[in-house]
Amino acid sequence: MSMPWPRQVRGLFLVAAAMFVVTVVIGLLNGLDLVDFAPASMRPALLTHVHAGTVGWISLGLIATAIWFFRSGDARLSALFMVAVPAYAAAFYSGNLPARAIVGVVLLVAILWLFLWVWRQALARRSLPALAIALGLSSFAYGAVIGVLIQIELATGAQLFPKGGDVVGAHAATMTFAYLVLTAMGIIEWRLRGTTGYPTLGIIQVLTIFAGGLLLAATLLLFDASTESGAQAVQAAGGIDLLLNLVSVVLFVVRIWPTALRTAWLAATPQRHWHLAAVFAPIAMALFMYIVYRFITDPATFPLNILVALDHTVFVGVITNLAFGHILVLSGDRSGRWPWAGQAIFWILNIGFVIFAAGLVADSADIKRIGAPIMGVGALLGIAVAYVRLWSSDLRAAEA
Repeated sequence: MSMPWPRQVRGLFLVAAAMFVVTVVIGLLNGLDLVDFAPASMRPALLTHVHAGTVGWISLGLIATAIWFFRSGDARLSALFMVAVPAYAAAFYSGNLPARAIVGVVLLVAILWLFLWVWRQALARRSLPALAIALGLSSFAYGAVIGVLIQIELATGAQLFPKGGDVVGAHAATMTFAYLVLTAMGIIEWRLRGTTGYPTLGIIQVLTIFAGGLLLAATLLLFDASTESGAQAVQAAGGIDLLLNLVSVVLFVVRIWPTALRTAWLAATPQRHWHLAAVFAPIAMALFMYIVYRFITDPATFPLNILVALDHTVFVGVITNLAFGHILVLSGDRSGRWPWAGQAIFWILNIGFVIFAAGLVADSADIKRIGAPIMGVGALLGIAVAYVRLWSSDLRAAEA
């Protein structure tokens, strides 16, 4: 329980990487159409894929990065996440609804504890990156409350939400976008610009995306879109969210891209992963705005393929690149092990992702089958390197 913060970061990344193996294996089976996940009996496996990825690989990695940014962590909280997150993914795989609800409540306690911790840190270290990370993890907290209440509803049959609201939509929209992209903005701001104050345009950038996500989630929860008044409320909230996100993405591109595009793309440095994440972030925002636009104008023909493309752009293009960049820096004293791996991870992972995402946007199974294994190999190689290097790293270089 007296683990210093660098060891907490390493532990969280190692558990996150183990969860990523689960996500990648199920994703490969699905992306290559080797297993039919359409039957209801396969739904627990798909939910395991989603939650091992979003709560396991992605959230544990972001928590580790937040601890790194603040150079402070609570060892008890880190240990609780290392245990509760794998248990939550296992509960989904079991298909046992009470188990999902019980473990979900334990994990929710950890997330609410994280919410209090991050705001204490952010108020002590006042800066735009600190604010963006705190706001992003706040979205994580209220999205988690919705998700766990869904599990309690399923396990008990109780009615915990207003009837007619799109509860799953509110949960998914929050966890995929308002949480992940906003937190990523804070990390990118820290790593690419080293921002220490509160620049006005940066404040507008992060507050607009946070406010839009909160408004959209609340409206989806509280209004029944099958009624005329409910549909009007949802459409109005969607329009406001669309406008707020447009402001945010324009400011992000204007402020960040001049720095993001200037890097040694051919040099095997961990930092180029962060630069590429900054390139992919506005693309993810554009996909999200397109989905919101379609939802407002033509809700009957929802573009599911674009939604999946958005998910993978955020999960792989943005968050996974941020995570691998930090893992490679954290284990920099062991970079002599598999020295070729830096180039291989960067190019295999991202070329595979671009092909896979193109297949999703084009709704082409053939293109997806080309991109999925390439992306999967890049991800598995990254995980292998994470374990080989992190396990024996003394962490002193990263701490300095």
